[in-house]
Amino acid sequence: MTIDQLSEMRKNGLQALIDNGWFEGFKRLLTDLYPDNAHFIYELLQNAEDAGASEVQFVLKTDRLEFEHNGDRLFTIEDIKSITGIGDSTKRDEPTNIGKFGIGFKAVFAYTSTPEIESGPFHFRIRDMVVPDTERLAPGALGDGKTRFVFPFDNPNKAPEKARAEIETNLRQLNQNTLLFISNIRKIKYRLPDSTAGSLERRQRADDGNQIEISVMYPGNIVPDSAHYLRFEKAVEVRDEDTGELKDCRIAVAFSIDQLQNQDRKIIPLNPGQVCIYFPAESEGSNLRFHLHAPFASTVARASVRHCSANDELRDHIADLVAESMAAIRDQDLLDVEFLATLPNSRDNLSPFYLPIQERLIKEFKSKKLVPMKQGGHAAASECYRGRRNLSDLIDDKDLATLLGKDTSLPLWIANPPQINQREDNFLSMLGISKWATEDLIAVLNNQSDRAMEWLKEKQDEWHQDLYVLLGEFLSRAPSSPFYVARNRKDELAKLGIIRCSDGEYRVGSNCHFPGDDIEADEDLLSGAPFLEEGSPFLSQEEREEEFYYVASAVYSSVNRKDQQERARKFLETIGVRKVNEAERIKAILKRRYRKPFKPRAEDMERFIKFIEVNPDQVDLFKDYSIFEVDLDRDNKRWFSTPGRVFVDAPYLDTGLTTYYEAIGEDSGS
Repeated sequence: MTIDQLSEMRKNGLQALIDNGWFEGFKRLLTDLYPDNAHFIYELLQNAEDAGASEVQFVLKTDRLEFEHNGDRLFTIEDIKSITGIGDSTKRDEPTNIGKFGIGFKAVFAYTSTPEIESGPFHFRIRDMVVPDTERLAPGALGDGKTRFVFPFDNPNKAPEKARAEIETNLRQLNQNTLLFISNIRKIKYRLPDSTAGSLERRQRADDGNQIEISVMYPGNIVPDSAHYLRFEKAVEVRDEDTGELKDCRIAVAFSIDQLQNQDRKIIPLNPGQVCIYFPAESEGSNLRFHLHAPFASTVARASVRHCSANDELRDHIADLVAESMAAIRDQDLLDVEFLATLPNSRDNLSPFYLPIQERLIKEFKSKKLVPMKQGGHAAASECYRGRRNLSDLIDDKDLATLLGKDTSLPLWIANPPQINQREDNFLSMLGISKWATEDLIAVLNNQSDRAMEWLKEKQDEWHQDLYVLLGEFLSRAPSSPFYVARNRKDELAKLGIIRCSDGEYRVGSNCHFPGDDIEADEDLLSGAPFLEEGSPFLSQEEREEEFYYVASAVYSSVNRKDQQERARKFLETIGVRKVNEAERIKAILKRRYRKPFKPRAEDMERFIKFIEVNPDQVDLFKDYSIFEVDLDRDNKRWFSTPGRVFVDAPYLDTGLTTYYEAIGEDSGS
């Protein structure tokens, strides 16, 4: 068939429409199908993409729009038949080609009555929407790799000024997403009536086939705006609903990259992510934070996705592609905690159509080593633990493995997100990660297993200070709970034998004391080092239980950490550790040295006298202890007695009692 023969055939069909009074309604129906008045710009880009073009150019003038591309697939008679027909695309059986001329191209007739096309040997215009016409047009002479469209603004229903303004608006709105999911076109240029120009260009990183950069030079700008993406593509097979045959389709997803000045990269969430059918489907919202593409069955204007089983298949393939891309993102050191904000979570309220993408991601993170870990690397969600930052800072992976009886070489703590209830945290909350909290640590310490106690003894004093701060914070959260919860927490911690004492042993708080400033003078009072001197017996078990146990001072006084010191000491006080007062220390000295007669120390006596001078009402402390040395001249013997059996005479008081007691033979001394 020749173009002239096709023209005659179309004229006959047109005349039938006119004779039946259908033509005007038919024309109005076709031109009104597209909600975006200048949507045909994308139809032209689609045609150029399918023709294999790498560059295209729009030239907008006051009276027309010109479009040219360098695709090497030139027009054939079948293409002319298709572009002047209704739904008779030469590409309808090729789902990977999207330039399906037919109703889509008819959108140009909202602006022009006589579009002109020159490609290969053909040069024709279209009249009355369906009739190719070559009258007064020279044969095509552009040569190979050139196709040109001219759209004069001669539609009587749209003034040239309005046509020009609408097309200019749409050209200015072309952005990075225009080039994101097409394969062939790498550069789009356009020139406006005021001679300003704009352009879009896609470049691929030589060292990373997945990363692309798209720069946009807007009219009037000095430097282009650039956007970087990590794009993943995949060829899949989808069953055609009409024929039942499997067809090859190309799907893709793209994540936005923030290219930092120091050459580092990080993936950032998009808001919103767009659904593309090669070009953005403007009315389709996914609530995802990344872009996706598939040749979805769509509305006529490709503005939204229709509901059908083929689209469900494509969506499931996209879910697999997104899940599979996680390993590649991880291997490029881009899968950190911040990246998780890009992934869908339960608060995104995805529609049922897009929800399987979220579900597929959850499955992938549970089974594959994808969760960012605190010590670096990644692990499957089913194999790791999640806890508050202060807990995982104190109990590192090796510690946690020891306490749980696991392999100490495995990473266990996940990396904590910067804030709770944010996107990163919300995604992690869906993965079913085991939680390990301060309550679990307390349970382990309460068990006092040999493994736990050996582990505890290996820790430095400064670590213990951090432990007590952590437990103090645990207690401080209790007031917001019911009273009995707060009380139970305090009682539970008060029973834990976790207070490191100066002898290296661990005891409960109520059995421990803070050492005083002059603790050095009382070193012999420390448990585990009973004072032994000639005449001093070993203490019984009952006596030992009454001894002082001093907290190792470094566990609440580590240098250069004043705030931590105060918080650690406050916790110790809360669970029963107290400072030894002078009366208690004197009582301890009496028990250790003077339970049985023993030569008093001069420093002890000075201490006793000083105490009684300030606290005369506490003399009963001394009544049962042999602290007074007695000299009996009769037997020329020196011995020791309790205060109740000692009398004071000259030179302290001139009482004459010595003579009296000698006379009656009483066994006493002065």
